[in-house]
Amino acid sequence: MKTYIQMIVVLTLIALISGLALGGLYEMTHELAENNILKFKKIPAVADLYEIANGKLPPAERETIEEGLLIDKRYIELEDNSQALFFIVRKDGEPYAVAIEDYGQGFGGDLGVMVGFVIETGDLVGIGITTMSETPGVGTRVRNKAFTDQFQGASASSVFKVKKDGGVVDAVSGATISSRAVSLATEKARDFYAEHRESILKAIDQPSGDES
Repeated sequence: MKTYIQMIVVLTLIALISGLALGGLYEMTHELAENNILKFKKIPAVADLYEIANGKLPPAERETIEEGLLIDKRYIELEDNSQALFFIVRKDGEPYAVAIEDYGQGFGGDLGVMVGFVIETGDLVGIGITTMSETPGVGTRVRNKAFTDQFQGASASSVFKVKKDGGVVDAVSGATISSRAVSLATEKARDFYAEHRESILKAIDQPSGDES
């Protein structure tokens, strides 16, 4: 009986230690993955919007801008007590636009789009693709300038749907699902900006960092 109890205690301890170790490993890898997505997916998309607003940058200057964007980001508090991230796009050193990421359901899963909005008007600066799992050479073509350029300078009142659905977006041939995903993400970001504009404007004036 004593041996049986000892065995249970040992197995319980092993399970507890293993669980704690796996939990700690998940936290470390999850944070690393999130940071990599921020640095290598989100920030480059915001830098694309910065170049649309300010003009093409030399590689070294773009790198400096990307490093600044990692710091110059803001959060707003939502009603469910979560936080929403957005980025400030500056022009002549002053806040000119904000960049907000949202998602649409693509052929291979969630397709992320960073959408820039001119602060004064709410019209689009443009878009940049962040994350996707679309079919190479087909759905991935929504990343091409031939597709994304049509969002530059678009009115906030535009219907961001592909034309066959009654909107203004020319879908990529053979990649209607991916085109719809980008359009939906753009609409969602536009609606989010319209709903939370006052909170976003207040957050712009706050110090940069991870907390609003």
